[in-house]
Amino acid sequence: MVLIQCPHCEEEIELDDDAFGDFQCPHCEGEFEWGEKPKAKANERGYSEPISGAKLASHTLHGVGGLMLIIGSFAGWIAIKFGDVLSAGPFGLEVSMFGFSAKSGWFNFFEEDSFLAVFGIIFMFLMILAIVVQIAHLVFRVVIHMEDSGNLEVGPEMAYRSYNYRWHTSLAALVCSVAGLIVMEIGILIGFGDLGFPFPSFFAIVLIGVLVGQFVMMNMELANE
Repeated sequence: MVLIQCPHCEEEIELDDDAFGDFQCPHCEGEFEWGEKPKAKANERGYSEPISGAKLASHTLHGVGGLMLIIGSFAGWIAIKFGDVLSAGPFGLEVSMFGFSAKSGWFNFFEEDSFLAVFGIIFMFLMILAIVVQIAHLVFRVVIHMEDSGNLEVGPEMAYRSYNYRWHTSLAALVCSVAGLIVMEIGILIGFGDLGFPFPSFFAIVLIGVLVGQFVMMNMELANE
């Protein structure tokens, strides 16, 4: 409690320590203002609860998975390969022999091998879809983190989507990537099967491992919530 003097009659008045607003003197009934407006407090839950190990691992793996999908797709590192001779990536085919290499986009193959072009275009769209859903997942994750920490206010519809579509987008990125590689594997086997058996690039194998890991951590994260 705090004792103050009425600005009108100068009689003593007792108020709470955190009192704020308009008051009326009990002695002379004169009105006066007192106190400072309380400052908004940050969302205590966001700062009082540390990030769990499962959530931190999930954050990390989804971030790494997103970077690998984007960089690997456009750099041609996600591919089905015949050693160093032939590499089939999301956006075309590259042939390397005797120190020389030649590239061709999948749409160009309609003039020579429309069957292989169809498989390549399906591969391309599946990898693009994997990138899109991975980015959507990362956006949902950022929204949830910022909302929990009190740094962002979102509508109920966005909050619902962010919390409920995390599992689906994490799984979709994995399924699209695996399906794209399988489709391209089949297409290369049909078109160049006489050269031997093609294998995914080392980068593609690591990517699938990261996407599997992020989905496992996503399930652990949900189980802990």
